[in-house]
Amino acid sequence: MITGWNLHQTKVRCKRPFAIATGIQDECSGLLLELKCQDGLSGWGEAVPLPYLTGETLSGCQAALQEVFLPALIGQQPLALETLRQRLDRLMVGQPAARCAIDLALHDLCSKKAQIPIWAYLGGDNRPVATNYSIGLATPREAAEQARALVEQDFACIKLKIGQDPDLDLERVRAVRGAIGPEVPLRVDANEGWSYVQARRFLTRADAFDLQLIEQPLPRWDFEGLTRLRSLSSTPICADESLRGVAEARRLAAMGAVDVFNIKLMKCGGIVEAREIIAIARAHGIQLMIGGMVGESSVAVAAATAVASVWRFEYADLDADLLLKANYSEGGALHEPIGYRHLPTVPGWPLGSLRAASTELLASC
Repeated sequence: MITGWNLHQTKVRCKRPFAIATGIQDECSGLLLELKCQDGLSGWGEAVPLPYLTGETLSGCQAALQEVFLPALIGQQPLALETLRQRLDRLMVGQPAARCAIDLALHDLCSKKAQIPIWAYLGGDNRPVATNYSIGLATPREAAEQARALVEQDFACIKLKIGQDPDLDLERVRAVRGAIGPEVPLRVDANEGWSYVQARRFLTRADAFDLQLIEQPLPRWDFEGLTRLRSLSSTPICADESLRGVAEARRLAAMGAVDVFNIKLMKCGGIVEAREIIAIARAHGIQLMIGGMVGESSVAVAAATAVASVWRFEYADLDADLLLKANYSEGGALHEPIGYRHLPTVPGWPLGSLRAASTELLASC
């Protein structure tokens, strides 16, 4: 039975300011939740709210947890994942990052109570997941230099942020492809930066660079535009900002709008919700990519790694914690060999000790 909780704020910094079409991030803040049970076990979850993606501010996410969700969990059984989701649904709409923190903490408790690793609890075998490494918006020359250095470190896939002027974006792609050669997979992410005309201009000229996929070329609301682009281009189209939860997954699948779903646990509210999106994708022949938010660290990246491993995702963007100068804890998903993520063989998320400089206790019950 759940008897209490602690809520911490986390603060982490990027190795370098990370720019995408919708803005720049350097210092990132989130929430780290500890759910406590009467048997002495604790479960940990993480929330990284971003207004443009999850619709939450940090203070709003904290208020949703402290004032609405967490009081409703006291006295409840943590193994009843679906029952608890329905209970929270009746209390408040939205708040996916707050829900994600709770979902991950509950899964952590389930794994520890079963005394098996989280990947085994979910039904997997801890298959290592190959991840890309992301390069933010930069000049073509800077992007090429970063990409070359990453490949020399043995990263086997590059994800390049674009989404400004399509001609400049094409020069970025040309420079990076020239730097890494024809064999290294290259993905691009426009983060809603283009109009339909701009996206069409880019895609009709991009075939020469053998892009593995292009992520969110249009504004999130333009499902019809995504469908038209898909019919014009041989480059697979991936939905990220357009895909927030189950409702968007159903609509995108019914329209045949995209080839790939990018599932982010912060967007959809955690693993329970993600499983429904996975089922929709598999039923419609849509491939899967796991993603994360800049600022996610030990718990969130470990959870995303577990999901991608268990459900055999075709693509993975599991570099959020690798973009940071330091995580808020000593633990996290393993990164060995370079370019692959997997989890230890112990129950629960591999949190490790918290770093005092990166965490602050906000509230307790």
